Amino acid sequence: MHSKAPSNPPTLSSSPGETRKEERKFRRVPVACTSLFSADGPEWSGTAVNLSRGGCAIRSTTPVQKGEYLHVLIFPGPNQTPIEVGVARVRWAANEQCGVEFMTLAPRDASRLQDLLTLIGA
Repeated sequence: MHSKAPSNPPTLSSSPGETRKEERKFRRVPVACTSLFSADGPEWSGTAVNLSRGGCAIRSTTPVQKGEYLHVLIFPGPNQTPIEVGVARVRWAANEQCGVEFMTLAPRDASRLQDLLTLIGA
């Protein structure tokens, strides 16, 4: 019997308020993709950063609250159909950024997200 070492060492959280080390489920990749997000109302614009299969950070001047649920569209490039996240939960919010966890992603959009991450080297 052998112990399996983690393939990636723990990384610092990307949350501005957190300094403890934690394990990540998915590798994050720095990106700057246009995004739109909403919470049962008007859409706000932002920039998706630190993208992974399980979530991303969004830079925006629109304030959101931890625990809020959002609908998110991520535009991988010009003239491309957005990747639609039906439900994303806000895990943290500070300094004109928030971190969201993808809760509901249609299989087609999950596949497109994985293709994008593969394309940019994740």
